[in-house]
Amino acid sequence: MSATEQTHGSVQDARLYPLSYVDYILRFFQGRAIPYWLIYLLLFFLQSFVNLLLAWSTGWLPLWTIDRILLLYPVWQWMPLAIMTFLNRTALRAIQAFRPLLDLDDAAVERLKIEFTTIPLRGVLFTTLFWAAFYLGIIVFYPDAYTMTGMDPITKRITIVEGLFSFGIGGVMYFHSLRQLILIHRAVKQVRQFNLFALEPVYAFSRLTSWTGISWILMLGFNFLFFPFVLAPELMLSYVVLMLSFALAAFLLPLRVVNQQLVHEKRRHLAEHQRRVEAMLARLRHGLDQGNLTEMEGINEALAGLDAERKILDDIPTWPWRTATLTGFVSAAILPVILLVIQLVIERWFSG
Repeated sequence: MSATEQTHGSVQDARLYPLSYVDYILRFFQGRAIPYWLIYLLLFFLQSFVNLLLAWSTGWLPLWTIDRILLLYPVWQWMPLAIMTFLNRTALRAIQAFRPLLDLDDAAVERLKIEFTTIPLRGVLFTTLFWAAFYLGIIVFYPDAYTMTGMDPITKRITIVEGLFSFGIGGVMYFHSLRQLILIHRAVKQVRQFNLFALEPVYAFSRLTSWTGISWILMLGFNFLFFPFVLAPELMLSYVVLMLSFALAAFLLPLRVVNQQLVHEKRRHLAEHQRRVEAMLARLRHGLDQGNLTEMEGINEALAGLDAERKILDDIPTWPWRTATLTGFVSAAILPVILLVIQLVIERWFSG
């Protein structure tokens, strides 16, 4: 069964919570023959084209010209849905890979999959209201933002309503992500002991946490691309700091327990190693003191083996992700900063 079919089935069979309207949207698009990401991409272009038709018909924009702000709300409408679908699929693969470390039967594992891929209705409603209120707050505190774009009154009213719906639905992505991160933390806390020499299952959830942080950074980057920085500079700078901080926390904090467990396990192995070294050195000194050199060769070989063991233990990482995962996350975190600099340079160039 594919990850898409698993996600679809998990949400469909969920009995833990009432299905939210976002769950129904995700289910609907996952059940199509066309890949979900392609559907969302087509819907993004369709909504953007409708926005442009409106701007051209009202005369706000000359025919066949594009203003990037008209692409912002389609991004907020469809990209979060694509991200939530992707994170659900990633979560299912992570649970399957992490399962050897969990003392759970099949029914408990299926319940865990449902929890990861179903969004409680109450949380969705609260999140929608929060982001809708946040959006209206932007309108109130930055009343001249639309005026500065030169937008005509009709396009302005329709765009405000569009933004209200887009923020309300798109903002659910953050609740969805935060909830999955909490579930990751709970899942890894159930593991009694990690094996330093079988780290593959340990890395399972790091892909989900890294993609969660990267998805927030991508949303931040698209906001830079499509929202003129000069319209609300204080808001955008606050958004940068907040999202980068949350993305870093999403990557690090849920798996901090795993790091602590691995450090503890590594120290235990090192302590055992030191006891063996101490015992072999005691035998070496005793043999030397007694003039008994018959065991020297065996002791030397044992010490050489212990030295090799020490090097192996020292090289075992205790962070629950691969180097490539960390590198990819750091590279993505730099993206919005680069886009911010480019946008500021472009705006200063044209204003000068």
